[in-house]
Amino acid sequence: MYTIQQASLLIEIPASSIRYYEKIDLIPPIKRNEQGHRIFDEQDIELLKLIKCFRSLGMSIEGIKVNISTLRLEQEEINTQAILIQHKKKLEEQIGVLNSFISEIDQKIIKLPDTE
Repeated sequence: MYTIQQASLLIEIPASSIRYYEKIDLIPPIKRNEQGHRIFDEQDIELLKLIKCFRSLGMSIEGIKVNISTLRLEQEEINTQAILIQHKKKLEEQIGVLNSFISEIDQKIIKLPDTE
């Protein structure tokens, strides 16, 4: 079992982010000890690591919330792979759109008279 400070150090995310994730129901309510302090078990830690991974890949909180609600922690590896493949496709689509914008800008630059 871990305190919020220990979990924060272990996962390398601020304790305030963990509290926020709990507040917005991104993670289920965390168990509490007799003093009312949050206590995290290994399953909680793994879920927070997964959230950190998704955030580092640019996934929105809403996207993570949708994906996590469908995860079963005992099948995490299979589902995580499917989620990552789906997220990769979305990013590739965004890259395609951005590349088309760059091409349009390049064409406009070529058509502009040289101001030098």
